[in-house]
Amino acid sequence: MSDTPGLAEAANSQATPGDAAALDIDSVRAALSQVMYPGLNRDIVSFGMLTHLSVCGTQVKVNLGFRARDPSVGAKLKDAVREKLGAIGATLVAVEIVDPAPAPAPPHRARSADPWGDQAQLPTVRHVIAVGAGKGGVGKSTVAVSLALALADEGLRVGLLDADIYGPSVPILLGIEDGSKQVQATADKQILPLMAHGLPLISFGFFLGEGSPAIWRGPMVSKAVKQFARGVVWPELDILVVDLPPGTGDIPLSLAQAIKVSGAVVVTQPQRLAVVEACKAGEMFGTLEIPVLGVVENMSGAFGSGGGKRVSEMLDVPLLGTVPFDDAVVSEGDAGIPAVRARRGSPFSMAFVQIARQVAEALGWQRVEDEANE
Repeated sequence: MSDTPGLAEAANSQATPGDAAALDIDSVRAALSQVMYPGLNRDIVSFGMLTHLSVCGTQVKVNLGFRARDPSVGAKLKDAVREKLGAIGATLVAVEIVDPAPAPAPPHRARSADPWGDQAQLPTVRHVIAVGAGKGGVGKSTVAVSLALALADEGLRVGLLDADIYGPSVPILLGIEDGSKQVQATADKQILPLMAHGLPLISFGFFLGEGSPAIWRGPMVSKAVKQFARGVVWPELDILVVDLPPGTGDIPLSLAQAIKVSGAVVVTQPQRLAVVEACKAGEMFGTLEIPVLGVVENMSGAFGSGGGKRVSEMLDVPLLGTVPFDDAVVSEGDAGIPAVRARRGSPFSMAFVQIARQVAEALGWQRVEDEANE
C-alpha cells in the first residue's frame, strides 16, 4: 500500500492536529487568510505580507514580509500562524520575518501586482499629511482643520482634503454646507477645489448625495478613494492636509497606495480607551510605511491629561502638543467659524501655533524669526 494518499483520499480526510494527512497549498493559504495583523482588520494574505509558502507533507514554511516598530508584532504573528496551521494538521511550522518585497506579477497580466506599484506623487503638492485617530469622537476633524489653518498662518500654501467618506464634517467646520452645489469640474472631469478661509478644500461630503456610504464594500471604497485623491486640480501647495476617517480600515490603505504620503499626525484624547486605539492607528501608519510625525492630545483637562504623552512614548514619536478643552470650539464649529481664526490668542489657538511649527520643522522647514526690513 502506498504511503502517499490518493487525491480523493486526501480531499476527504479531516485535517486535525492529530492527523498525518498531507496538507496542500490551498488549505494552508486559506488558514493563513484568517490570521489578522495585530491592531488591523486586515489579514496577512490580502495585505500582501505572505512572500513565500511551501508545504511538504505536514511541514510548512512561511515567510512574512513587513517592517514594524514594535518588535512584539513579529512574535504575535508567528504564534498566530502556528496556531492556525496546527489546527489544520501541520506538525512543524517554520515562520520567518523578512523585508517586504513586491509580489510577482501574474504571467497573464502586464500590470504589476505590487499594491504600491501605481502610487503617485501629486504633481502640484509638495507634502501630503494624513491626520488619523484610532476611534471617533476625539476631535480629529477639528484638529485637521485647525492644523491646516495654523500652517497657512505660518506662511505655507496649504490645502485640505476631507477623505472621511463615512462622516465628512470638514464642510460644516469651515462653513461650506452647500458645497455640492458649488463644486465644479474641468472638461476632463478633474475636480476644482472650493475656497474656505483661504484654504483650497475638497470633501467627500460634496459628492455623497443621498446615498449612504455605510453599505459600501471594501473594493468600492478603495476605488473611490484612489479616484478622489488623484482627481482634484490642486493649486501649488506646500502641504495638503488629509482628514482620514477614524479606525484602521480600507481608506488609509487605499490612500497610501494611491498617493505618496509624507507623514501622519495621530490624534488622541486623555482617556485610556482613546490611547489604546490611537496606538493602533500609529502602528497602522508604520505598517503602511508612513512616518508618524507626532501625536496631538485633544480636549485635555476636561477628560484628564497625559494620554498624548503615553501614546507618543509607546510609538516613540514626539508629542506635538496638548490642546486644552474649550467648550466654545463646539459652537464655533457648528457655525463654521474656526477657533484658530476667531480667537487667535486663545490657549486653543496658541496650541495649534506650536503644533503647526513642529509639523513644518518635521517636514524640513526652518522657522526664521521676523526681522526689520533692510
